[in-house]
This record gives sequence, C-alpha cells and structure tokens, in this order.
Amino acid sequence: MSIGNNHNFSFSDIIAYFCIVFASYVALDEQLNSYALFMAIPVAFCICFLSYDTLSNNKSLKILLTLYIWLAFCSLFSLNSTAANAELQKVLGCFILSYTVASLAQKRVNIPWLYILYCLLLIFAWRYANEHIIDDIIFGEDRLNDDILNANHLAYYTFYVTISVYILGDIIKTSVIRRIFRILFWGTLVLSFYTAIFTASRQVMMIQIPLFFSLMVIRYLMNTDYSLWLRSVIILFGIIASIYLYNDQGASIYDNSLLQERSSTKVEDDDRARIAEEAIELAKEHPIVGYGPGNAMYNISTKHFTHNTFLELLVNSGIIGMAIFVWLIISFLKTQYQRWRETKDRLFFFFLIFGVFWTIDQVFYVFYADLWLISFFILISAHSDIYYKDYHKRLCITH
Repeated sequence: MSIGNNHNFSFSDIIAYFCIVFASYVALDEQLNSYALFMAIPVAFCICFLSYDTLSNNKSLKILLTLYIWLAFCSLFSLNSTAANAELQKVLGCFILSYTVASLAQKRVNIPWLYILYCLLLIFAWRYANEHIIDDIIFGEDRLNDDILNANHLAYYTFYVTISVYILGDIIKTSVIRRIFRILFWGTLVLSFYTAIFTASRQVMMIQIPLFFSLMVIRYLMNTDYSLWLRSVIILFGIIASIYLYNDQGASIYDNSLLQERSSTKVEDDDRARIAEEAIELAKEHPIVGYGPGNAMYNISTKHFTHNTFLELLVNSGIIGMAIFVWLIISFLKTQYQRWRETKDRLFFFFLIFGVFWTIDQVFYVFYADLWLISFFILISAHSDIYYKDYHKRLCITH
C-alpha cells in the first residue's frame, strides 16, 4: 500500500500507536511486559504489515533485517545455543517494533506522536526509578540501577529525548506548542546533568554537551530568523547567569558523586577497556561467524557483555556481522549528507548530526538488540525518507 493521506489519522494507525505506547509504559514491569512483547507489539506489527509496504521504502530497515538474518545464520554455530536463542528472540522483537515505527512514520501526521513516544519512555523510566530505586541508593556510592532498569538506558533515553524535543520544536505547526518544545529543549541540558549524576554515566556529558551545542548551531546560526537569534541570546545569557550563580552548588554535587569517581579512572584501568581487549582476542579465534548471538558474555572472563555494539557483533557474529552494522551506519550518514547537499535543508543536516552522535554512542553500549534503542534510529531514518519525498513534491508544485 502507498503512503496514503499524510494529513489524516487512520483508526488502524491509532490502534498500532497505542499498542506501542502500552509497550513503553510496561517495559519495566516484569509481569505486564510479557503482554507487550507477545501481544501488543505483534498486534501493532500485524496492523502495519497489512497497511504499509515498509520494507521496500526504508533502506536502513532492510540493512537491519540483513544483520538479523546473519545473526540467525551464526546461531547455527553458536557454542551456547540457549544464549543464542534468547538473543534471536530479542532481535525479532527489535525488528517487529522497528518495522512498526517505520510504517507509522510513513505518514507525516504520525511523526510527532512517534517522537512523543520516546519522551514518554523516559518519563516512565524515571517514574520507575523514583518508586523503586532512588530511596534505596546511597548518593556517591550507588548508581540509579537495578536488575530491571539499567542506568545506561536512562542515559540513552535522555539522548533520544533531547533529539525528540529539538525536532518537535521544528516540525510542529502550532506556534504555541512549537515554542513550548523549544523552551523544553533548553531544559534537556539540566536533565542531562541530573541524569549523569544519578546514573554515573560518563558518556551522558561526553555526548550531551557537544550534542546540545551542535543543535544550537543548527537552530540558531543556520537560521535567518533574527528574532529567533535575539530570543536565543537572551536564553543563553540566562543559562550562563544561572551557571555562575549556582556553580558552587553544582560543583559540590559533582565532586561528591559517583560520576566524579568514575570519571577520574584512567582508561587503561577501566573494566570496559580490559573487556574490549579480551573481546578482540576472542574475535580472532572465530572471525567469520563468531561465537554465536548472545555468546560474548559467556566467553569473556568477567561474564559481562562488551558494552560496545561493534565489539559485541564482532564476537557474536564475526567480522561480517560487524561489517553489516557499519554498512548500516555509513549508508545512513551518506544519505543524510547527500540530501543536505542537494536540498540545503538544515533538517537533513540535523539528521546527519544525529547519525554522528548515534555512531559514537555505539562505542559505549550495545544498541542492535534493544527494542527502544534501535527502533529510534529507524524512526529517524523513516522521517528523513518521508521528508525527502515531501521536498520533491514541493519542488514539483513550485515548478
């Protein structure tokens, strides 16, 4: 089926959307999450599969499917078949959710709601943390982390919310709502500091600060709306003044946090560096098909996964699996760059910047086997596709 009417919601789209909202709401509920994984998300997928021809319209999704098929092939040679089967179930869920998100994103009217979905995901995660973790942790000694909510997820959800809030401040047509999201974008800087402190995730500030200023450049320095420049300068001076006034309090919080202790650890002394070295040595032993999906942690001496998408794929699926993922990234970055050069539209430059920071994030965590972390990338890819098609439609009308 073609994209259809971009201006109207369909009943089937609404049902599919609420299915995945439900999945985000219960993602941290061990009992209800099974209903999301085996009922809500599959229902949303079936609705979209019958309504959209998604796979042929999204190159990133096709490459991701290629990766998952290769992982399935590698599972035939896995040393631990139980671990391989568990990871194959995860990547199946990842593909189903990614397909659903990419399908809904083929209608322009659905796109803002999909970005809001990832904002809700962070809200639900913080609600869980507030109810189950915060009261039990000792500040400066513990991370905002338990067996259900990984501190790293809060970090990456914050990254996704920063991107979502920024783009909602550009694409929403209603001026009042658009202005609200533009104000909220400045709040993501405070959110990033708060998240970094409580999760002790060094990559939050490493990613969020340069990301934030990159997005400021795109919005304000690449914009010819001088009234927007003036408002941004006022807000910026307000932030600088706030930093100056509360610098001592902020420095005190940081100095007494676990983040400060972890940040002072030398790279060569970090557990992840040692895991990375061990992963590379393991990959040399099985360079073609690896040890099998999900097998990395069972072959690393610390029994931890690699916390690195590239290394995880290298160990689990060999150099071919890692190469497919690198192909996914290069294809996305190349497409966004070409579209920006062709159109000079700063939204494509924004997509390109997102791709750069998303690529850097792959060095700190494993994204390909996580429902929400990989599906957001597919959302950005699908949004770029529909926006590019709309650009050519506008161009035809103009001529």
